[in-house]
Amino acid sequence: MRIPAAALAFLALAAPAAAQNSHCAALPASARVEVRGPDNVIPAQLTPRGFTCPRGFTTETVGPVTRCRQPGPASVETREPRRDCYASLQLGPVRAISGQQRPTLQCPSNPSIDNIVAVRGRNAGWQDVTLTAPASAAVTITQLRVSGGRTPPAEDPTLNDCFPHDCRLIRLTTRSGTPARVDLTLATPQNASATTFTVQTEANCPGR
Repeated sequence: MRIPAAALAFLALAAPAAAQNSHCAALPASARVEVRGPDNVIPAQLTPRGFTCPRGFTTETVGPVTRCRQPGPASVETREPRRDCYASLQLGPVRAISGQQRPTLQCPSNPSIDNIVAVRGRNAGWQDVTLTAPASAAVTITQLRVSGGRTPPAEDPTLNDCFPHDCRLIRLTTRSGTPARVDLTLATPQNASATTFTVQTEANCPGR
């Protein structure tokens, strides 16, 4: 069965953005690299023919001083560039977020409330950066990635100027057991880099 061109166009407009990882994800997990030690520097010898250096050294002049330089010894080491990149990837800072709603204990018609939250902070939205909450917080975090089509404007990251390098748009679902203060954590793989911020919730029963 062929799908009409108009339907394909709608699907393309409503399709989620491709998973976007930070630049760290493209680096190799392990690499053998050549590491060179400090150069060997000694004074040049003054001879009747001028300043000279031993074999293997090059002559260099720094201000009024002439000296000899030999490259330091090289050794091969194993490095972990991806891990090192994640460790240096700055996350946040993310400002505390207030005014989010949670249902009261006496709110049987609304056992949960969905809050749309823009988490704004450096590198907050990359696919390989996780956003988690403690299990005791009784919240569910859903990342909102779909733009266009019939996506509600409040849930469209593009319309909300929310892009991975500095923002993550989420649906934060709260319940009656959700505390007034919820600590969320952004972290790179293996917690090489992490930051925690606070979401403040207020008890409310919609419709009452």
